[in-house]
Amino acid sequence: MGKTVLGRGPVDTIIFRPATFADSQRIASLHNASWRDAYSAILSEAYLAGPIVQERLSLWQSRLSSAGVDRRCVLLAAAEGMLVGFVCVLLDKEPLWGACLDNLHVLPKLRGHGLGRQLFGRAAQWVMSTESGWPIHLWVFEANSSARRFYESLGGEVVENRLHRAPGGSEVLSLRYVWRNLRVLLKNINDRFAEQT
Repeated sequence: MGKTVLGRGPVDTIIFRPATFADSQRIASLHNASWRDAYSAILSEAYLAGPIVQERLSLWQSRLSSAGVDRRCVLLAAAEGMLVGFVCVLLDKEPLWGACLDNLHVLPKLRGHGLGRQLFGRAAQWVMSTESGWPIHLWVFEANSSARRFYESLGGEVVENRLHRAPGGSEVLSLRYVWRNLRVLLKNINDRFAEQT
């Protein structure tokens, strides 16, 4: 649990808490909205118009009901009772690269106000407390330029690219970003907050 004040954003107070199975539908809905906004030119229109809804719900129901709760962190951000962002870190997905930041999503209308950085920072702190010394990595679609700018502003290093079969069946070029030193990542996050104030 945690509480923070965004300040100059469209909402002031954000409450952070761990996700439970009961949150599956709300997480899937935000995941859908985020993907439809960010991936409209990347994933197929047919996929984003239909199959995404059941697929994301099934993913979150499965993820939040499976064993291994100590090997994942799904943290929610809520404002005025509404889910506005979430982050998911998986320790056992490609552990040779460290912890996998599998999801980081913010309600599209709230992007650019620091919530993504806060979620990423809390995820990094969880990794540091759970697997001290581990890096964090993630995959991002090469065509997702706004996400790439965000990750690069926090010191992410591209270490690999490859074609991935994306949801909906298309082949999409993806980039792996790595943060080898999470203390440096947290400093970068704090520095970006300082620039905003």
